[in-house]
Amino acid sequence: MSAPNNASRQLPIPITVRIASKSTALQEITHLQPGTIIELPKRADEDLDVMVNSSIIAKGRAVKVGENFGVEITTYQGLEQG
Repeated sequence: MSAPNNASRQLPIPITVRIASKSTALQEITHLQPGTIIELPKRADEDLDVMVNSSIIAKGRAVKVGENFGVEITTYQGLEQG
């Protein structure tokens, strides 16, 4: 596959940062309300998944950037060329 041309490199691509994922019963989901805490199967000091199209492309850790959150990339796996 050839490298994308410059125009396609300017296309906006959604990036998702996943803390963790968990499956739970529908009954538990229907009882969610403000203040409910969902415990995730991941330690607080573990890296987050940085994803494009549901594929992990990097790992990183949460950082504060002014009043916002950011992700500092710790490892980059890249996009699959398919």
